[in-house]
Amino acid sequence: MKITPRQHLLAAALVGALAHLTTTRVLAQTATNAVETTPPTEAPEPPPYRPWTIGAGVGTDGIFGGGVSWRFSDHLGTRFGVGYSESTWDHVGIADIHYDAKLRLLLEPLTLDVYPWQKHSFHVSVGMMFNQNQLTGSASGTGTITIDGQPFTRSEVGSLNMKVTQQPVNPYLTIGGTLFYFDRAHHVGFAGELGAAYTGNPDVSLTRSGPPSAAIDRAVNGAQGALQHYADQYKWWPIVKVAVTYSF
Repeated sequence: MKITPRQHLLAAALVGALAHLTTTRVLAQTATNAVETTPPTEAPEPPPYRPWTIGAGVGTDGIFGGGVSWRFSDHLGTRFGVGYSESTWDHVGIADIHYDAKLRLLLEPLTLDVYPWQKHSFHVSVGMMFNQNQLTGSASGTGTITIDGQPFTRSEVGSLNMKVTQQPVNPYLTIGGTLFYFDRAHHVGFAGELGAAYTGNPDVSLTRSGPPSAAIDRAVNGAQGALQHYADQYKWWPIVKVAVTYSF
C-alpha cells in the first residue's frame, strides 16, 4: 500500500497533538502534586513571655484599679499598681455609736515578681503597699447620744468626729498570673491575684466640737478605746483582684 504525502502530513499532525496533550497533562499533574505537598502556612507561636503588661480591673484594693508590670528576665519582674474607691453610709453603727461615715480606699502596691517557670505567667509577688485608706465619720443632730454607756444631749457633745487611718507602708505578698488569653498571640488576657497585706495597728482619733466638759471628755476617751479595739481587728488586708490585661 502506497502512503500519499497527504497521509504523511495527517499522521505527523496526530503525533504532534498527542505529544502536546501528554506534555500538558504531565505538567498539570506535577503542579497539582506540588500544591498538595506544600504544607499550609501556620501562625507563628507566641514568645515564652512578653516583657510589658498593662491592665485594668477591680478588687479589694478599690473598685477602680490598674497597673503596669515589666518582666525584665526569664524569672524576675517588677510591678506597680493603684486601686481607688469611695463609699458612704448614713447612720451606720461603729463601736456602739452611729455615724454618717465615709470610707476611702487608696492603695498602691510596688512588688518584685518571681516567675518559677519561664513559659508561664504564674508569679509570686513580694513587696510593699502604700496605704492611704481612711475611714471618717460624724455623729451630730438633736436628741441624745450614748457615749461609753452614758447618755448626753447633742448640744453638750456637739459634733462627734472619728477618723481611722492605717499604717502608710505595708508588707505585701500575693500570687497571680494570667488565667487565660483571648487571642492566640497572647496579647489580651484575663488575670487574677490573691494574697494579703499586713496593715498593722491603725491610728484612731475621736474628737468633739461642744463646750468643755470633763465628764463628756472621759466618755469620749472611753469610746475612743472601743473604736481602737474595733479597728485593731483589721490588721490584715485581703487582696483579691481580677483584671483585663494587654501584653506587648
